[in-house]
Formats: sequence, C-alpha cells, structure tokens
Amino acid sequence: MLGECDVLEVKEGEHLAKEMEEKCDEPLVSGLPHGAFSSSSSMSGSYSPGYAKINKRGGAGGWSPSDSDHYQWLQVDFGNRKQISAIATQGRYSSSDWVTQYRMLYSDTGRNWKPYHQDGNIWAFSFTYSWNGERRK
Repeated sequence: MLGECDVLEVKEGEHLAKEMEEKCDEPLVSGLPHGAFSSSSSMSGSYSPGYAKINKRGGAGGWSPSDSDHYQWLQVDFGNRKQISAIATQGRYSSSDWVTQYRMLYSDTGRNWKPYHQDGNIWAFSFTYSWNGERRK
C-alpha cells in the first residue's frame, strides 16, 4: 500500500506541515513484519502473505493464494488506525500472476468488516497490467 497517513487530529485553523503531507506518500507496509499480513491461503511458504509488498523480490516475489477463485483475501494489520489515501498494487515479481480486481474492506476490531463505498456503491478496483507495472488507486 502506498499513500497512507496516520490519522491526525487537527484543530480548526491549523495547517499540516509540508513534511507531514510528504509522509502521506510513503509506503506504509514496507516496514511491517511478516506477521502483520494474513490471507485466506498461500501456495506455499515462499508465497506467504508477508511477501505482499511493492517492489519486493523476497520469497517467490509476492503473495499467491492456493486457489484462484473470488474468495481469496489478504489482510494487513497496521497496528492502529490509519487513513488510506492511495493503494498501490503490483503483480508477483517476474511472473504472470497479478490481481485484476479487488474490493477493500476495513475494520477497527478485525471482526466487523465494512466494505469501502464510493458514490453509495461498494467499490471494486479493476486493473490490467504486467508484473513490473505498479498501479495506484
């Protein structure tokens, strides 16, 4: 994920510093440990969810579920509440495996999940690209 920011409380009339605005364009997941990632399944340990990071070649170059149906999911625990301003996805390094569509759900508890809505509709993000093409939404 890219473009995430810590949720800040700003009093009326205050302005965010330029450094904080720039921080919102730094990858949030790059510093997270493997244990912060979980998934519905993985093809093997080399394809585990902890490898689901942009521009990482570790393991098999990314997360891959054991099934390729619409019921696979990837979960990231940020440790505390974050405001997401953009999400970057990329295919598994040096392969023809990549996501073509996904929906985003969020939760404060890890139990009650709410879908991301846009214009009153549950939003589905769609992509067409290769392993070396990063996409942002």
